[in-house]
Amino acid sequence: MKVIIVTILLSGLTGFAQQPVGRNTCQGAIKIIEGQELNISFPGAKGVEKTNICSYVEKPTLSKNNVWFLFEPVRSGKLYLSCRIYLDTFDLVVVRTNINASCKEIEETKAVPVFIKPNTNCRELENAQIDVEKGYSYTIVYFSKDKDESNISLQVDFQAINMKGDEVLDTLRLNLVYDKSKPIYSIHVLDQETKKPISSRIVISSSSDLDGTYLASDLFMNITRSVKNGVIKVDAEGYLSKDFENHYFKTDGKTNTKDSVYLKKIKRGTVAKLDKIYFQAGSEVILDESLPKLRRLRDFMVLNPTVTIEIQGHVNLDGSKRSSTKLSTRRAKQILKYLVSEGISKHRLTAVGFGFDKPVYKQPVDDDQKEANRRVEILIK
Repeated sequence: MKVIIVTILLSGLTGFAQQPVGRNTCQGAIKIIEGQELNISFPGAKGVEKTNICSYVEKPTLSKNNVWFLFEPVRSGKLYLSCRIYLDTFDLVVVRTNINASCKEIEETKAVPVFIKPNTNCRELENAQIDVEKGYSYTIVYFSKDKDESNISLQVDFQAINMKGDEVLDTLRLNLVYDKSKPIYSIHVLDQETKKPISSRIVISSSSDLDGTYLASDLFMNITRSVKNGVIKVDAEGYLSKDFENHYFKTDGKTNTKDSVYLKKIKRGTVAKLDKIYFQAGSEVILDESLPKLRRLRDFMVLNPTVTIEIQGHVNLDGSKRSSTKLSTRRAKQILKYLVSEGISKHRLTAVGFGFDKPVYKQPVDDDQKEANRRVEILIK
């Protein structure tokens, strides 16, 4: 099984028009997938947790110093949460809810408790297993004591089971077709050069029954209706991530359809543009609309723990050379600060500003060309 190293440092973030939701809240829960190893730093918060997650634990109070995670299994099976560092005791709460309703159902005390361990420790969790079902969300909360900022390394393992309860092996080919008489939609992830299949994480968001997170190189599902404005996100270790927005999942009700996604291998010297990164005019303050793409960059760095990057800022041909260089540098550094706040080691990051020394269009004639000059790029070092 591949292991993905995820380091999450839960600290404050400055420079945004509005600060993002904290990881010690339900709304800020960190999504996890099979095979991850997480190095968690508690935020050091103080006070009593006020949400109804406390109602599932027979304990007078729980600390606000906690970390929330969200696991949405693509298959039914057994989830294993084991520690690799032995620390003081903590409280662990795992509840099941319907997908996209976790916070609401927790507050309404409609969540189903599936694993409650007050005053536990890593040794007790060595052989612990949690039965999970496809089609549900599982909220996992670790509670530490007030002001604690210590780390705890956790291994997230998963073993799929079939309808008989027998364990099944992982496969690159994931067939979720339930009716062969209906049209089938398939997505195939391939190496751009070799055209060979790649085991990937595929996330589909389309407001339809296609939606979900899947681990596969070849995915097959029934498609019951056409959907516009869908989103496909594909990640694979060792490759640049790829997103498709406003994707049209089309079907005529009879014909099978497919999408092929070609991923580019990570190579030193590769430059990739960060789309949809927005700043306040004349400032390095990052606008909230940029957060989805910044999170994707964070996910890429997490998935590829040996990669180091240079964040390059560029601006349009406005103002003096000196002021433009300073502004582009401040913007690049602000993105670096965001990644560090999300747990990416600062030793893997550098930031530079080129001002308008490297424009896409040397003499832009319209707003689109000016916007193309205002950009952030990532250089693989």
